[in-house]
Amino acid sequence: MSRVHQRFRLLLAVVFVMFAGLAACSAVPQENGPPIESSLPDLAVAGPMDDMMQYYDSVHRRSPAELGRAYDKAKQNFAKNKSEANRARLVLLLTLPNTSFRDVNSALQLLSEWQRVPGATTDLQSFRNLMVNLLTEQQKLSQSVEDLAQKLKEEQKRVDTLQSQIDAIKNMEKTLIFREP
Repeated sequence: MSRVHQRFRLLLAVVFVMFAGLAACSAVPQENGPPIESSLPDLAVAGPMDDMMQYYDSVHRRSPAELGRAYDKAKQNFAKNKSEANRARLVLLLTLPNTSFRDVNSALQLLSEWQRVPGATTDLQSFRNLMVNLLTEQQKLSQSVEDLAQKLKEEQKRVDTLQSQIDAIKNMEKTLIFREP
């Protein structure tokens, strides 16, 4: 057996012993204090935020026609009941890319009004803050793109003007060259 194979087998044995030791330690009951599992934070998300993520998963795969119907229904639901969940669903739909109803300004307006709703809970405040930050940054980037596009148009006009001046100078040179004899 080569040295590499021997080292590899030794490494596997060490890893196996380490995992066996860890497994044995977790099987030993604790007598003092709460179990380790109960002192760790629960990482599972349950509640309104989980509902929002499930809603997003259900709508982002739909066809444009189905999205249009979902948007109309969300608008109607929000008009009837301005709950946080209805507001969040409408915001999610308004921010979906490549839809006819995409409106980042309206989404931001809904999010800014959300803060002022009396009796608003904090269940979805993190979602609200995330969306405000993302949409604000997206608006800044869109404005930067528009500014750069405008500068590009202006620069193209300048290039066209310079090219026409160069062409005019070339034509004058050709005319002078043909007149000399």
